[in-house]
Amino acid sequence: MIVVITIRNCPDKIHGDLTKWLFEIDTGVFVGNLNKRVREGLWERICSNIKSGTVTMAFGANNEQKLDFKIHNSDWESVDYDGIKLVRRNFAINNSNSSPKVIQQHINSLSQRKKTSPLDIEKYVVIDIETTGLSDTDKIIEIGAVRVESGIIQDEFSVLLKCEIPLSNEIMELTGLTDKTLIEEGIDIKEALEMFQEFCGEYELIGHNIQQFDMKFLNMSCIENELPIMRNRTKDTMRIARRKLDCKNYTLRTIADYLEIEYSRDKLHRALEDCRIGHKIFEKLKEI
Repeated sequence: MIVVITIRNCPDKIHGDLTKWLFEIDTGVFVGNLNKRVREGLWERICSNIKSGTVTMAFGANNEQKLDFKIHNSDWESVDYDGIKLVRRNFAINNSNSSPKVIQQHINSLSQRKKTSPLDIEKYVVIDIETTGLSDTDKIIEIGAVRVESGIIQDEFSVLLKCEIPLSNEIMELTGLTDKTLIEEGIDIKEALEMFQEFCGEYELIGHNIQQFDMKFLNMSCIENELPIMRNRTKDTMRIARRKLDCKNYTLRTIADYLEIEYSRDKLHRALEDCRIGHKIFEKLKEI
């Protein structure tokens, strides 16, 4: 893993330690490829011996930014804001250029931001769809949704859609749906979309890869059927999980297993069951 360390006012002893592991590409700038154990050991050694010097370390990480960093003995500090790593100025109370009132207002502002996480929503709808495939010419065959208030599912929505495209063997195996099922139980897509939009209302929508998949197909279908597109705000559990979790991949099933969420494995890739799982995942992610 690539590591970049910058130092100021560094004792010769630390400089020697750094050159054992890293290349000095400029004065006080060291770059190298270290595993986590060596990186953490080197950081601890630097912080213990750098005295009044300043050191920063940037390194690759398994988060949305693909980056993390540490800072020691600096006016700046690393902070985690809802899974996103940022740097902020650490104001000292005796700073002659800032009044205590201004400093306190700054502290209060940062504190309030932390308390009001973007995930702190009490009412929302989790949505999921199943389709005949992933291309723009494929069609929706099932829509599911659950309406949530205060963390509890209050109502559910599930509908199958008639489809002129024959289902592939892969889709039938994945979902358990068949052409016969859609013919016998499916309804017209325009009617389904109207019912779905009424169910969602103006609630914020939660989904797994919701913008790139669900909303894309739903709004294409709305346009094709001369219905208004859905402009609800959205949150993506896949993106949130990438910031907060260290999973081998970020499929719905993998995240559910990682968070030890119980679900019916034989009902995976059915819209309503995936919504129920998505609800549990979102509530768990809010707690992390």
